Amino acid sequence: MAYTLPRLAGVLLCLLLAACATESSSPIKMNPPLPENPLPSCPGSPNCIRQTRLFDLPADTLFARAQAALDALSASTLSVTPETRRIDAVFTVFLFKDDLALTVEPHEEGTALHIRSASRKGYSDFGVNRRRVKRFFAELEPNP
Repeated sequence: MAYTLPRLAGVLLCLLLAACATESSSPIKMNPPLPENPLPSCPGSPNCIRQTRLFDLPADTLFARAQAALDALSASTLSVTPETRRIDAVFTVFLFKDDLALTVEPHEEGTALHIRSASRKGYSDFGVNRRRVKRFFAELEPNP
């Protein structure tokens, strides 16, 4: 029996649709939604970064690690408020000052860490705040 091209295309399409409709043997785990970051939004300038990340750690443990990570970054001043799990830091870069704020809060999927680092003046910081936040998260991770 000879199959015509349209009939063969129809059979292939049915097989493809059937394969797509079956469940996968390994479910894809979706990332949980991030909680709302309570820190102020960044302005439209590139001298600010604001992020939220989830961790599978108790809030007090993550807060202690965050404090140690900020200590390692050598802030000019560091203000720690354990009751609200908030840290405010000031970094001096030449004559310029940058403010960093961080809060830690329990979340249904673990613990949320909210961070914001921004220059006080100017439009561009040449990526200083973005690199600072990147170094902070690298310092936050436990060394193997």
